[in-house]
Amino acid sequence: MAGVSCRSWVLVFGLALVGAACGSDDGAEVREIDGGEAGSESASASGSGGASGSASAPASGSESAPAAADGDGDYAYVSDVGSHRLLVLDICEIAQLLDADSIDYDAVEKIYREGGNSVNADGSIRSIGDFAASEDRLHGLDTYYGTPTPLDDFATAALDGTAMFEGRSDAVRAQGIEKGIQNQVMVAWLDHELASALAKSAADDIDPTDGAPHNWDEGWAFYHGAEPSCAPYATADKRAENFGTLADDGTTGQANEIIVAAMNAGRDALIAGDAAAAEAAAAEVRRGVFITYSQAAIRYATLAADDLADSDDEAAEEHQVEGLAFWRVIEAAATEAGADVEAVNGILGLDNPPGANGGGDEIRAALAPAWTELGISDADIGELG
Repeated sequence: MAGVSCRSWVLVFGLALVGAACGSDDGAEVREIDGGEAGSESASASGSGGASGSASAPASGSESAPAAADGDGDYAYVSDVGSHRLLVLDICEIAQLLDADSIDYDAVEKIYREGGNSVNADGSIRSIGDFAASEDRLHGLDTYYGTPTPLDDFATAALDGTAMFEGRSDAVRAQGIEKGIQNQVMVAWLDHELASALAKSAADDIDPTDGAPHNWDEGWAFYHGAEPSCAPYATADKRAENFGTLADDGTTGQANEIIVAAMNAGRDALIAGDAAAAEAAAAEVRRGVFITYSQAAIRYATLAADDLADSDDEAAEEHQVEGLAFWRVIEAAATEAGADVEAVNGILGLDNPPGANGGGDEIRAALAPAWTELGISDADIGELG
């Protein structure tokens, strides 16, 4: 990526262990407020290749663990992440519960806290909530938000109807839960695994079984996994469709093409012991992530403004919280890269009424300095259709 150093990406993402290495949406069933259902959009995930792109949420436990050489989409694993890749099935189940006429928050929280589809090597169940509530993760968001568990704080507030979600409707809380878990938590998990892989690489721990390549594999398992329509992968394809940035196949987003190419290149670099190439690949993955969630912030601010023009305050609030959940994926990175973060938070933050401080055009202008810093062009973002 021209003009962006390894150090720049470390500063953006706040990953201390990566610093040591450098230098040496949308759910399957939760409805989209703009007139569709997330499940109907998720067909775009099938363009990733392989059988994993099914648009429908599979039944719990329906996926079998792959052999070490298997992969998901266009990425090939070199280690056993057969259980890790099933974690996204928890998101599918959460999305289905949130789509019910009456939301069973206890059931949603049980899956979030306790998991059900992904089993650790010691026989315990891997859960999304456990990762979000842990204080030893390498995503750097704890430092940025000034709390040891910012990911869990957001999800818990939406689950309980407290803090910024106090007094909010079930529809608003559902969007906060689903978008927060699928995007904030899972992208942070990807970032954590990239950081772990680079740290192990710096220590010459490159055994594919449990060294740096294994952590790298885990990153893809959490970003795409056994059911990409319930993972961040689907968000990238949907936003690419919105902004006219689909790849030549007409289904895969250009951001996802950037990410999967970098993931494959980084895996090979780690196996070869080429730490510098792996660092460059991690930076490229994060560039693809920044493109996707820039698009998402712009889109949902635009939708909220359109809702207000139609006098639909309820839809505006739902779109605002969706935009906020997406924005928080890249907020820390955008701050370090020079974006006008105050302006974006003034538009998407729930302490301000939807549309009070602008819409998508204002967010685009606020993010433009960060795009320049990170080597992202206007063409990479595209235009909202």
